Amino acid sequence: MKFATISKSTIFKIIIIALSLLLVASAATAVYFGVQYSKTQDNLSKANEQIEQGESLLNDKVSENESLVEQHSSEKQSYENKISQENSEHQSEVDKLNGQIDKLKKELAAKLTTNISTTVPDSAKPVVVPEPIQGQGKTVYLTFDDGPSQYTPAILDVLDKYGVKATFFVVNGKYNKTMKDIVDRGHQIGLHTYSHNYKQIYSSDEAYLTDLQKIHDVVYKETGVDATVMRFPGGGSNTVSKKYSKGIMTRMTKAVGEKGYVYYDWNCSNGDADGANTVQKQLNYCSKFPKSASTIIVLMHDTKKPTLEALPKIIEYYQSCGMTFDVLTPFVQPVHHKVLN
Repeated sequence: MKFATISKSTIFKIIIIALSLLLVASAATAVYFGVQYSKTQDNLSKANEQIEQGESLLNDKVSENESLVEQHSSEKQSYENKISQENSEHQSEVDKLNGQIDKLKKELAAKLTTNISTTVPDSAKPVVVPEPIQGQGKTVYLTFDDGPSQYTPAILDVLDKYGVKATFFVVNGKYNKTMKDIVDRGHQIGLHTYSHNYKQIYSSDEAYLTDLQKIHDVVYKETGVDATVMRFPGGGSNTVSKKYSKGIMTRMTKAVGEKGYVYYDWNCSNGDADGANTVQKQLNYCSKFPKSASTIIVLMHDTKKPTLEALPKIIEYYQSCGMTFDVLTPFVQPVHHKVLN
């Protein structure tokens, strides 16, 4: 065979050549991978530099943002302090203006009372004060219905002047803000009606109780008082209600008690609802209280100018009878009319 004739030296040369080729290939491979490794290292180095640059930029941004936050926080605090100071200054101005308003109100009421005192008593003839009746041990409760009105502040001033407290059975209206003044001056506030519309409130049990709750809520909103003393429009004996709901007063006089209210009628009146429009006429009415009763509850209306005009004389008359004044509370023995519906 031809292969067998190849000499050993030739085979050795072939082997040497093959090994040389392998060495060259290995060297080339090593060079190749060395170059690739070097490139990779360069890329990693560049990447690290970029990361470091990014971190540096991020740190700068964080530091910048923290500085801005601190600056904004400082500005916010400065604004809040400024607003607080301005609010304080404004409140001081408001208090000052309210003080001036109160002063002007009192001056106006004083002038009104002065004007009344010079014009009220029948100029044609002097007021004849009824003969004082023995009233030692009796307590008189002055009560005013249907307000507050434009006359209520002046009525409060008259009561203050004489050191007398009264009870106001209020309705909803444009003078609701006066309710707080009534309470703040130490008077009793009671519930009368929200609408004072007989046809509406006495149309059904539900209608009446809804109206009562509404005026309760108004009083609570304006004064913070959970009022429990009340007076029915027209009184517990009214028969107008019969036109709209038969028997409603019999049911309601019981229902209000079950709901925690105490209702009060009256056993004396100044007659302002019956046309008593002078001091003399109102004094004549007020002198006709039940002599056997220890409690005198006087019905008046702070919506009537003649009542404002007569009030000083009315107070003086009861004082001359030796009576004391007080306000109605749930613990005062009620005066109730006979229920007629």
